[in-house]
Amino acid sequence: MVKFFIEKKDNNKAIYKYYPEDDLEKTGGIINVDLKTGDMAVDVPAEMDFKCAAVADELNELRNAIDEMRKERGAAPLTEDELPTATEDREWYFYADHVIRRLKEEGETANMPENGTVAWY
Repeated sequence: MVKFFIEKKDNNKAIYKYYPEDDLEKTGGIINVDLKTGDMAVDVPAEMDFKCAAVADELNELRNAIDEMRKERGAAPLTEDELPTATEDREWYFYADHVIRRLKEEGETANMPENGTVAWY
């Protein structure tokens, strides 16, 4: 679980603070959102956050396995829109990425949530 809230916002950007496991005793992280372009980046990772990595070949192996399972069930093959073929390795911060995905799900940057919680299991 990760909690987040807007620390500062103006017409151009929003600065979110996030706390893995809702642990306010630890140093929170900072996510910067460009409200004009929708670009989001981790400026400072939270103390409890950690970096994950996957190489493009492994991501494509997973994509191919998912595609094969779909075909076995009689479903249509994956399209590039559903799950694009990886062309480069990927790195991300585990907790921050959950916040970023939630913010992107919210849609337009004009309607950015003031705060929220993302939980998974």
